[in-house]
Amino acid sequence: MRPRRSGFTLIELLVVIAIIAILAAILFPVFAQARDKARASSCLSNQKQIGLAMMQYVQDYDGSWPFQAGDGQAVQGFGGTPFNYHDEILPYSKNEWIWICPGNIANGTVQVKPSAMGYHMNGNLITATGLNEATISAPSSFIALRESGRGFVFPNAYLRPYRGNCDDVINYEAAGGLNYMPHQKGYNLLLTDGHAKWYLSTQANNLTMFPQDDNRSTQVLHPGATLCPAN
Repeated sequence: MRPRRSGFTLIELLVVIAIIAILAAILFPVFAQARDKARASSCLSNQKQIGLAMMQYVQDYDGSWPFQAGDGQAVQGFGGTPFNYHDEILPYSKNEWIWICPGNIANGTVQVKPSAMGYHMNGNLITATGLNEATISAPSSFIALRESGRGFVFPNAYLRPYRGNCDDVINYEAAGGLNYMPHQKGYNLLLTDGHAKWYLSTQANNLTMFPQDDNRSTQVLHPGATLCPAN
């Protein structure tokens, strides 16, 4: 007599497939969340290193922050001059990768690699002549740097908000804009005392965009200001 071969029936196979599908549906969001947390941690580390380089620059230049004549100055890696905040602190950081968040995406021909930038600095802090740190009322709540809108990289040192022209506030849904929150419905921010932290959009409303704003209001606009493009 031939030995009888045992195997999966069609119903058993379908049950196994269904179990695998259920487990995948449960685990994939967990894996995605873990990946997002890793990206957020790397982004936060970048901002802390930028903050440290900025603090060293301020110390060497008699308490003055980096200067920049206007918005969107091209960095040297893209044919620009060194007179922008990216290139001015490069001797202190010696690492251009810290300007790129792991969640950044390419912007046309601009690839996600140095000297592209995924962060913008506050145009109320980076002025044409170099703001003195003594004029900052609340360094621990004054925003120095944030991520670029929608996660694009740029070949330019952008100022957001742009002093005297427009204010791209972080939480501007009420104005009809797009609220970009790249890290678990929040974002990392660098403050002018050198520390970086993850914030929810509602928490960021307790911070300030302006050096002499004791009320910490991100919703206050300069006279005649409008929202910036979503950079």
